[in-house]
Amino acid sequence: MQRCLHFFASKQDLCNIFKAVEQEFSIKYCVTEAKQAVCKEGPPQMAFDTIEEIADDFTAAHSIAPLCLITPKTEVVQVYRRRMQRNDIVRYCMDLPEYKNGVQLRGMAKHKDLTHEFYVYLSREQETEFSAALFKSMVREIRKNCVRIKNTAPTYLGKELYGDRANRVFYGERCGAFTVTDAKEAKVWYRRPKVREFADRSFEEKLSFLQRVFEEKEIKDYAEERKNFSEDFEIYGVAEGAVWSMKDLSLFREVFALFDDEVQVPSYPGTATAMEYLCEASVYAASSQKPDGIRILLEQLHYIPEKGYHCGCEGIVKILLKGNHFEKFRASLSNADNDTKAFVSKILDGLADKKMADKRKELLEELEG
Repeated sequence: MQRCLHFFASKQDLCNIFKAVEQEFSIKYCVTEAKQAVCKEGPPQMAFDTIEEIADDFTAAHSIAPLCLITPKTEVVQVYRRRMQRNDIVRYCMDLPEYKNGVQLRGMAKHKDLTHEFYVYLSREQETEFSAALFKSMVREIRKNCVRIKNTAPTYLGKELYGDRANRVFYGERCGAFTVTDAKEAKVWYRRPKVREFADRSFEEKLSFLQRVFEEKEIKDYAEERKNFSEDFEIYGVAEGAVWSMKDLSLFREVFALFDDEVQVPSYPGTATAMEYLCEASVYAASSQKPDGIRILLEQLHYIPEKGYHCGCEGIVKILLKGNHFEKFRASLSNADNDTKAFVSKILDGLADKKMADKRKELLEELEG
């Protein structure tokens, strides 16, 4: 059940989105925290009838993300004083958990020159008939006035910002920094020019960089470069990420050539070895290509060199024996050619992991039958 929608918007986009909402509902925008500079003489204005009155605050750069609660105009809003430790400044705030009959509109803290996102949020645990209807209206208007961006979690871009996309870098809570292509797709953006240049290189060049890392010609001191987050270390992450996002599964042949049982280099996240990470990336890329991705993966396992048999062939099959992968593995194996079935049978026969014994036995019996 949806309760949150993320979007990017200019001031004009915000006004276009909420104008229709304001015509449908009698609402007010309750700013949850007042500006420091205006608090000494008494409570400042914290409730507004239209988004236009506060849109500048939302689209300006903030060290603290702006937040307001959108409620019925008749809602009583309680405000409390809080004296700050420094400069004898007083701030006025709303106690947000006290209010259930509303929807939150939040803007992220702005990162330097990046365009930040907004999101509307409905607390499903506390929703009322009014807040549910208001949220539904907001979602409808956001979708109507924005462009859906591909290659991200559901994210929308206001039409004015979309028209200026070539000059902007967007930064979101769930999607990091990205630019938007003419195909309405998000493209990861890196602050360092050298990393951006590498990200635009061919898949083959990225694999070549991985090979140099595995040969210890790059990233010679993993711990130090990770600590300093060097350019080469960030490039290593881009190169490994290329396998995860691979669409052309015929490229498995080139990926599999990298497997080597003697390589113990950590993966970019450092949560596994690079070889284990390649196995996970290969299975993920195959699984995303329904319905034949896993079958194509299996049929290319023989391209893994003998020196990478244990970390590659066995590593991939072990992943396929686990969790949700197993049923896909079994179905794909039944549709594979005889040579592939024989090769996978050999791999299964050599596995000694007791935790996988039952599933391994089950598949071997099916292959032999």
